[in-house]
Amino acid sequence: MTISPNIQTYIENSKINGILCRWDKSILNIFITPITHNIQNKNFLYSEILRGITVWNENLRKNGINIQFQQIQTPDNADIIIHWVKVGRVYTGMCKYPSVINGIIKKIYIDIGLKNDCLNKNTTEESIFFTIMHELGHSLGLGHGTEVNDLMYVPNTNHISTPSENDIYVLKQIYGVKV
Repeated sequence: MTISPNIQTYIENSKINGILCRWDKSILNIFITPITHNIQNKNFLYSEILRGITVWNENLRKNGINIQFQQIQTPDNADIIIHWVKVGRVYTGMCKYPSVINGIIKKIYIDIGLKNDCLNKNTTEESIFFTIMHELGHSLGLGHGTEVNDLMYVPNTNHISTPSENDIYVLKQIYGVKV
């Protein structure tokens, strides 16, 4: 395992109010809101979220991190709610932490950006998947990575679609898994 010499900076980037924050449960319920915008590829967009959930679940299991995402059909009991928004001027995704108590994450809202003709800013099918992977990483407690090959590095110009060794190392630190 080759860990970045900047790993401590990555760990610091992952802190919220000075501490690493995590979930205290092993199953995270995700509710994906309906797309209300008039777009043609809705089914594809939903499938990209499900693909992202699968990729994260496989990587978490493979690395002994006892947490998994699970889609649910109603917002009741959702830990994470994924919402679709028109792309703003800057971001294509945003993870918001409305409830973190004593280092324990209680609720996450993720905005995923859709094409916005008014701003002449577009998202591609490919960028949706990278955005979902990145925002799901934030929902686990990861901050921004320090190396270009980190999934959590910004901007993700290398089109990284799986967690790097650095991403997994920091997750193990957050969730107390021996490295």
